Amino acid sequence: MATAGLAEEHTFAELHARLGGVPLARIRTQPPPGTATEADVLEARDGTVKRLLELIDGVLVEKPVGTPEALLGGRLFRLIADFADEHELGVTLPGDGPLRLSDESVRYPDVSFIPWSALPEGEIPDEQIWSVVPALAVEVLSPSNTDAEMARKLKELFTAGCQRVWLIDPQSKTAKVYTSAKRFKQLDAAGTLEGGKVLPGFKLALADLFAATKPRKKKPKA
Repeated sequence: MATAGLAEEHTFAELHARLGGVPLARIRTQPPPGTATEADVLEARDGTVKRLLELIDGVLVEKPVGTPEALLGGRLFRLIADFADEHELGVTLPGDGPLRLSDESVRYPDVSFIPWSALPEGEIPDEQIWSVVPALAVEVLSPSNTDAEMARKLKELFTAGCQRVWLIDPQSKTAKVYTSAKRFKQLDAAGTLEGGKVLPGFKLALADLFAATKPRKKKPKA
């Protein structure tokens, strides 16, 4: 059954705009738009050709992840997870951990930090897609991400209860720290990511993050 929003649309142009103007190659036509389910999300992730397909109003939209973005996402995951484990703050999911933000939305943040207090009875849910909202979500931008697409994702995250989102831009080596869907602080290449109340004490200079994309300089021998 088509979702209520899609039932009001009559053209693919309207659907395309609803999805944030993402490149057409990322929009799946099978199952037909408006009829896709969470089972389709898991089938794509666990199939022979593994794909991360997000569920948006009954439509499957591929999440673009290139190797450079995966490298940065992996480094952020490791640093955040190590910090959260050391201070017993919660659990951290990598980019292939789907989260149900609403009945109409399943998303794959590149990194998701979830405090223990947000987990049902402090236990890891026994389901393939968690109905848990991250306190901190990280998105590493890919070349095909659009501003409208990310604006919609931000709205979904904060409407669901997320407290902080980092948008990392590998091209400019900058970042935006969002505390609401429209309120953010711009960080230039010399800026520092801070955990705030979500990850108190966590700090990461953007220069150190992006240094992971280059080989370390060997120290001269004495």
